[in-house]
Amino acid sequence: MRKYTYIFVDVEATLIRGKQNIIEIGAIKWLPDGTIEEFSQLIQPYKFRKLNAHIQKLTGISTEELLHAPSINEVMPQFMDWCEGETVLVAFGEFDRKVLEDELLRNQMNPDFLYPFVDFQQKYMIENKLKEQPSLSKLLEKYEIETNIQHRALADAISLFNIFKETNGEELIEKQRTNDFGLVLSEFRQQDDMYDLYLSYIVGEITLSGSIDVHTIQTINKTLSYETKEEQREIAEGVTETVLRTIIHPNSEVEAFLKNIILDIHNKVLITRSGLKHLSKINRLHHAVFPKMEAMTLQQILNSEEAVNEFTLNSLTISAYENKLYGLLKKYESTIVGEFEKRLLFTKEEIHI
Repeated sequence: MRKYTYIFVDVEATLIRGKQNIIEIGAIKWLPDGTIEEFSQLIQPYKFRKLNAHIQKLTGISTEELLHAPSINEVMPQFMDWCEGETVLVAFGEFDRKVLEDELLRNQMNPDFLYPFVDFQQKYMIENKLKEQPSLSKLLEKYEIETNIQHRALADAISLFNIFKETNGEELIEKQRTNDFGLVLSEFRQQDDMYDLYLSYIVGEITLSGSIDVHTIQTINKTLSYETKEEQREIAEGVTETVLRTIIHPNSEVEAFLKNIILDIHNKVLITRSGLKHLSKINRLHHAVFPKMEAMTLQQILNSEEAVNEFTLNSLTISAYENKLYGLLKKYESTIVGEFEKRLLFTKEEIHI
């Protein structure tokens, strides 16, 4: 018997007044005894008038169908009741969790029933060391799984369920659970004649009691020289313009620091300020390639720009900054631990596969 009831969920949404509004929820419930249940419901967004033509073509859902559908305030309590029990929600990608959380909070509903919530696309990419995100359709084709038309919520939930079974998804999730993390922070500022770079790497773990134990904090500060060159760039046929290109020169100590992080980060959760894109220029410059791993950002965890900004250097000495980081990890300990629990990462016992 499996430990959890897994709920494979997919939502269809449309952009209304700058915010994603759910127009359909589809889900498959897989109980430990093998029983399968389905949930499928169209939803009429608040002040809805007409469905975007692209979404209508993509999903086959019509404006008329949505005008006759119940509201989110009617559907979501039914979905909450349906999800009751020791369940793990599974989606394909980050989109579904984000939209569900936003909709629930916007409508003053408690999102706690959603957790733990697993992004199986990320789990699959980690397991198979993929850099490019695979689509549901590509995986269906790879595993020769026949399915109904996609881009409807229930059909996509069924597709995810079938892929999960085919890839032994439960074992994959359990294998990737960890209490260990590495937090990477960077500040990269252009000065008059060089770039000033600070890189910090904090290694720690979530203890069995649910607190954060910081093992090490390392910070380096290096200057990177640069030069500018004039180049001709064609902007139209027969028309060119002169542009200045900045060429930054790498630093061997920074390269060694980054490569030591990459060696150490395996089997840990990577935490950054706002994602690896923020580090991409520094990484490319120093030929540093981070492996695909479970990743989260301070922006996602803290959900407050003010709180994220507390993790900046603000002209402190390295020693004072490292003490500040230690204090901040303790300050936001329960929120960080909570995100590990929401993702089904935190374990209070050794995992055996």
